[in-house]
Amino acid sequence: MAIPSKKTRIIWTAIIVCVLILIFTPATRKLFFEQHLFRAVDAKSTEYVDSSLKNAGTAFVLARGFNAVVSVFQESEIQLEPAGVGVSLALGQALDPVNDLVERFSWVMLVSLTSLGIQKFLIEVTPFVSIQILLSLALMIFLVGLWLPRPTGANFTQVGKILFFAAILIRFAVPAMAFLNHQVYVGFLENRHDRSVEKLSQATSTMKSYALDEPKGERDSDPSEPLPEQEKKGVSQAIEKFSLAWDQGKRILDVNARFKAVRQLAQDMIETIVDLIVVFTLSTIVLPLAFLWGIIRLGKLIGVRGFDVLSIRRIAKMRNSQQANP
Repeated sequence: MAIPSKKTRIIWTAIIVCVLILIFTPATRKLFFEQHLFRAVDAKSTEYVDSSLKNAGTAFVLARGFNAVVSVFQESEIQLEPAGVGVSLALGQALDPVNDLVERFSWVMLVSLTSLGIQKFLIEVTPFVSIQILLSLALMIFLVGLWLPRPTGANFTQVGKILFFAAILIRFAVPAMAFLNHQVYVGFLENRHDRSVEKLSQATSTMKSYALDEPKGERDSDPSEPLPEQEKKGVSQAIEKFSLAWDQGKRILDVNARFKAVRQLAQDMIETIVDLIVVFTLSTIVLPLAFLWGIIRLGKLIGVRGFDVLSIRRIAKMRNSQQANP
C-alpha cells in the first residue's frame, strides 16, 4: 500500500481531532450524535420493550392469581353428612398438573421479564458504548496508524476501521432487533397473546366465584338447628328428616357439580397457559437473540467483504505501481 503523503496525513489528523472534540464535548455530542433521529430511534425501541414489559407483567400477575385460586381448591375439603353418611370431596390430585404448569409458567415469565429488562438497559447504554468508547477508540487507533511506519501503521489503520464499523453496528443493532421483534409479535403472536390472557382472566374470575359462592341449602341443611314444633309428632318428624336428607343430597350434587366444573376449567387452561409460554418464550427470548445474532452476523459479513475488497484494490494498485516502475 502506498504511504499517504504528509499533507494527506495532516488533513486526516485534523478531521479526526475535530471529531474527537465533538464526541467528548457534551454540547456538540448531543447536537451531532444524539440528534432527533437517534433519539427517535431509541424512544421507539424503548416503547416496544415497555409494551412487552407491560404484557409480560399482566400475564404474570394473572397467572399468579390463577395459581392462588387453584391452590385454594387443592387444599379444600368439604365434609357433608347426608342421611348420616360422611362424604369427602377434594380436588388436589386433579388440579396438580395445571398447578405445576402455572409454576413453570411463572419461571418462564421471570426469565422473560429479565430479558426485557436487559434489552431496555442495552438500548440505554449502547449510545455511550458505541460513540464515546468504540468510535473514539477507533479514531485514535486510526490516527496512530496514520503516523506509524508501514506495515505497522497499516495494521493499526485496519483495526481502526474495524472498530469504526463495530461502533456503527452496535449503535443500531439493539434498536433494529427491537423493531424486528415487535413486527413479528404484531403479525403472528399478538392475537394469540390477547386471546390467552382474556381466557386466563375469565377462568380466574369463574373459579373465584365457585370458591366464594355459598351453595344453596347449606344453612337449611345444618343438622345442629332445632326442628320446629312438629318434631313432637312422629309423621311430621319423619317428613322433616326426609326433607333434611333431600336438602343435603342436593347440596352434595351442587358441590360435586361445582368441583367437576372447576376441574374441567383448570384442564382447559392447560392449552391457554402453553400458548402464553410459547408467546413469551418466542417474543422475549428466542426471537430477540436470533435477530441480534443475525444482525451482528450480517454486519460482520458486510464488513469482512468490504475490507477484503479494499485489500484487493490495494494489492492491485501495488502491482500496477511495481509494473509501472520496474
